[in-house]
Amino acid sequence: MKTSLPLAIVASLACALFFTNCTKEKVNPADSVAAQNSSDATAGEDRINAIVKDLSTDSYSLNFNKTYTKYGITQLNYGTDSYLDFADPGDLKCGTPIRIRFKRIPIWRNPKIVWPPTCPDMVIDINRLTEIQKLLMTADPKKYSDLQQIKFVNTEGGFLASKRYMNQFPKMKLDKIDDATADLSPEKFLMLNDPQNLGSGATRSFYGYADLNEIVFRPYKKSLKDILKPTLKGCFDPEILKALTERLQKIDPSFYNSLVVNYLPENKNIGILSFKQ
Repeated sequence: MKTSLPLAIVASLACALFFTNCTKEKVNPADSVAAQNSSDATAGEDRINAIVKDLSTDSYSLNFNKTYTKYGITQLNYGTDSYLDFADPGDLKCGTPIRIRFKRIPIWRNPKIVWPPTCPDMVIDINRLTEIQKLLMTADPKKYSDLQQIKFVNTEGGFLASKRYMNQFPKMKLDKIDDATADLSPEKFLMLNDPQNLGSGATRSFYGYADLNEIVFRPYKKSLKDILKPTLKGCFDPEILKALTERLQKIDPSFYNSLVVNYLPENKNIGILSFKQ
């Protein structure tokens, strides 16, 4: 059986995180009214834009399901709509088996997959992230009072996420796909699954932790959305991807039987694992 939903594995890339528990609570209308009655922001001034004004737009990503005009949050989306970065599994409170297997956990966003807004949000400057966290907690305490800040391991920035979102990490366990890939270097592949359709044998949205930023995105001026097509399953080391294909097909031949390894047009040493269309 083919899947038409986005999945991504990148050999020699990085692990990505599982967003299933990232649902935001509904806001009480009374709280929303209260959030609109602040004099903290000058009329017409966008506080988010003021905080990130000297950062490039690809270094932050903020997404909301409503605006807070009186607090200077006048847009639903700020910055880039696609990114990949990594957090320390210890900071995410992952259990020992996950910490041993994964040296870093991918944090990612792709517009082709609909994530709940603001969960997580990213800024590549921890001081600006702190300012934005304080602004959100003031604008809507009911929704944002439990926001937690987690630093990235490869940059000076980090991300914000709710307690409910963070609760998923301590619960993660190794599974059939971990068993099947135990002898494959996790630095040479990344598998990113649509959290709403993980795929047969998968219990998380990520496997492996190759750094696509260094291997693909920066050298070839691409972003995650450029390679994470609706049928994409993975990327990078072609030999690792071929082995991965065989092992996934053994787990479930009917689900994975149409996997095929192609190549990045700019570099035939970078493989892309996808479902045939």
